[in-house]
Amino acid sequence: MAKTVAVYLDIADAIRRDILSQDLPVNARLPSEPELVVKYGAARATVRRALAKLQEEGLIYSRQAVGSFVAAPRVEQDLDHLTSFTEFMVYRGMKPGSRLIKTSTEQIDDPDSPILHYLGLRAGAKVLYIRRLRLGGGQPLVIANTWLPESRFLDFWSHDLAHQSIYEIMAKSGHKPTDAIQTIESGALEEEDAKLLTMAPGAPALRICRVGYAGRLPVEYAVDLYRGDRTKFRVRLGVIEKRLSAKIHSEQIAI
Repeated sequence: MAKTVAVYLDIADAIRRDILSQDLPVNARLPSEPELVVKYGAARATVRRALAKLQEEGLIYSRQAVGSFVAAPRVEQDLDHLTSFTEFMVYRGMKPGSRLIKTSTEQIDDPDSPILHYLGLRAGAKVLYIRRLRLGGGQPLVIANTWLPESRFLDFWSHDLAHQSIYEIMAKSGHKPTDAIQTIESGALEEEDAKLLTMAPGAPALRICRVGYAGRLPVEYAVDLYRGDRTKFRVRLGVIEKRLSAKIHSEQIAI
């Protein structure tokens, strides 16, 4: 048993090295299972186990009756920094892009609307709605839905949304978010969203809801859909631990 385990790990390591060195480029088809069996002199079950491990790591993806292919690398984003998508892409060395899908000014009369709730508005208030497809390196990564209180951004539509980030425009009105609360949920893409992200309906996605604050004032409500196969989020817990430790010490909280 131990020998079988070592063999499947060795096969996975060998293929992983070819992927990371770009000997196997993104979307390249891996050799078939029979070809890998011959190449590595291993049982087919062992080869399948190696491929399953690589798929779990997000390095490859499979297409039924076609084979296994090299997956595009996941974009890793920190959650302890509030930056615009454009700033984040530039920081990661990727060319940012955006396609405007819809813009509108909407009056919301439903008092139970989550948009009104999170923006601290009353029924009948008007909000600005922006729906965009965000690109990284020319590839679709995120569907961004954003709502802003119209009363705080009266000249918003006079700006060029094709060449300016929403946060840049918000900053000119003096209400760029400095803090935010985000929640992350997994889900499956519906047909319209899947088409925009060039994925199959039902494919995995990460749904991020965000409320952005300028000081203590809520100025942004957003619901973003990230491709589940291209996105990874990271939180630096040490920063949180330091803040909590300081709070516990200052307030003499016993735990």
